[in-house]
Amino acid sequence: MKEDAFSLIPDPPQEAVDMAKKLKRLVGRYYSVLESSFDEKGFYFTVILDKKTHPDNFEALRLALKKMNMFPRVVSKEGEWVIAIFRYPERGRYSIRVNILLLALTVFTTFWAGAILWEDYWGGSAGALEVLTHPRALLYGGLSFGLPLMAILGTHELGHYFVSRRHNVDASLPFFIPIPPLIAPFGTFGALISVRENIPNRRALVEIGAAGPIAGFMMALPVIYIGLKLSTKTLTPDELSGMHYIINLPLIFYFFLKFVPLQQNAALHPTAIAGWIGVFVTALNLLPMGQLDGGHIVRGVFGERAKQISLGFIIILLILSFTTGFLTYLFFVLLVFLFGLIHPPPLDDISPLRGKQRIVAFTALLLFLLSFHPVPIYVEEFKPPHYSFEIQYASNVTYLLPGEVEEVSFTLYNTGNEPIDIEIGVWGAYYTGGELNWTSWPLLKGTGIDVRLEDLPEEVTLKVGERRTFRFTAEAAPGNITREALLLEMNFTSERAEKNITERFWILASPIRVTPSTKDFIVHPGNGIRYNLTVKNLARFDLSLSINVTGRWGVLEMDRNITHLTLGPGEERGVLITIFTSDSWSGEKECVEIAMRDEDGRLLGLAYAVLKAPGESKRG
Repeated sequence: MKEDAFSLIPDPPQEAVDMAKKLKRLVGRYYSVLESSFDEKGFYFTVILDKKTHPDNFEALRLALKKMNMFPRVVSKEGEWVIAIFRYPERGRYSIRVNILLLALTVFTTFWAGAILWEDYWGGSAGALEVLTHPRALLYGGLSFGLPLMAILGTHELGHYFVSRRHNVDASLPFFIPIPPLIAPFGTFGALISVRENIPNRRALVEIGAAGPIAGFMMALPVIYIGLKLSTKTLTPDELSGMHYIINLPLIFYFFLKFVPLQQNAALHPTAIAGWIGVFVTALNLLPMGQLDGGHIVRGVFGERAKQISLGFIIILLILSFTTGFLTYLFFVLLVFLFGLIHPPPLDDISPLRGKQRIVAFTALLLFLLSFHPVPIYVEEFKPPHYSFEIQYASNVTYLLPGEVEEVSFTLYNTGNEPIDIEIGVWGAYYTGGELNWTSWPLLKGTGIDVRLEDLPEEVTLKVGERRTFRFTAEAAPGNITREALLLEMNFTSERAEKNITERFWILASPIRVTPSTKDFIVHPGNGIRYNLTVKNLARFDLSLSINVTGRWGVLEMDRNITHLTLGPGEERGVLITIFTSDSWSGEKECVEIAMRDEDGRLLGLAYAVLKAPGESKRG
């Protein structure tokens, strides 16, 4: 080994020459030096590198150089290994007073945030500023939220600190980041430590990067359990209404919920929220991007390929930001770009990982999966539970000729904001001689009309916004044209909605057709409508009909241009019904029935005019 070092600068100062010789002797203790040189930036030694002994030799060299305020880096140049040595830049003095001040401020802001959460949990009326004058809220909010949150964040950063020290990497104590809860609801943006020198190797990268999330996650576990045990309050409908922060629980919470189940509409206790923030911070820090903790780990595991992983997760977060509305991801993307998208390599980037570091990296991945949720929190406006439903149909009158089969349908529509159960009851009546003969279902057989209701359920459950259509068939007996009428009265009841609706469906075995059979009208109180009907005789003989109009007199006044109507075979005539509403009409739905009977009083035709004021709901 030669004692001289080739200078890459003309007329180098003697001090640099002496330092080059000294460093060459130091490097020579651990490596066989083939060539050496130096310039104004650093000193370079081409060496023979034994990969088996290199990790320990390089660490010993690094610690020796650290005492000289210098550090080594191993690089590959033209197929040869070079140990490059540089001086550390001048660093300012480090004072622990800054850490203490930030710690005190963050204790105050998290206790303040805890007081707000405490008041909100127990239904207090104090505002965000007013709670500062409530010592009890500050005390209980601080103990239930601020203290456990600070313990989780502090444990996270101390995990980094102690593992850094174990790897002989200079690191500061935690710097907590206070933020008033008027700006951020939890009173802090977390904490960080300052690593004041380069990470020595990929093994240290993995262990230092994973130490914080693992330590913080372990501290969060008892906080989550205690918080769920304390989450005994359920929100009333009045408390549910309004704007709320909605927390989506990550997988680790569902593990605890198997042992500590929550009631429906349970409010999370402030301690449970502190535990949730703990795992939320774990998930964010484990994102494999830039110089986040996850960035350290993937750089240590995958080396240069970590660039592609980091870029991929940047794209994923941008997509999540715009598709879910959780714009906090944009803030983290900005931070990654500010601190560096590309993670700098460690001083020794060639020493492989051992089994221990691979287990640590896998553990970090598992914690990320247990802690991450694509949309951790969002704001939603809640409305009190509302149970309601409507019945909709095209017509409630069906006409049949001999042997004819017609399908009758109606639709149930859940108009509330909660699922609803609806019971369906059916009664039937034959209209003979001007009278209704009632019977419960099934109706008596052997008449001129047969209705099949076998597929109609007795109870139905509708989801929010669901529409479900039900059908049944009606058949007239074959042979000559009969004159029979069947009335199906269907009763729809929901206990939750405290609502009962009765609808009548007429099945007429009749030789006439009346169109339209049902029509809706929008009318203002004191105004009227004109209802034009068409009546057609399908029989081969003359028909004489009487026309009767019924409605609530005093509310409605009705007139018709024809009271008796005679139709020849196949003849079609028009009928005009004029209906006026009184000024005192409340606007509630009114139904006007137009009935047409033969000379024996048998019902042959029906039509309905449904009057509603503007803004009333649809028929049903």
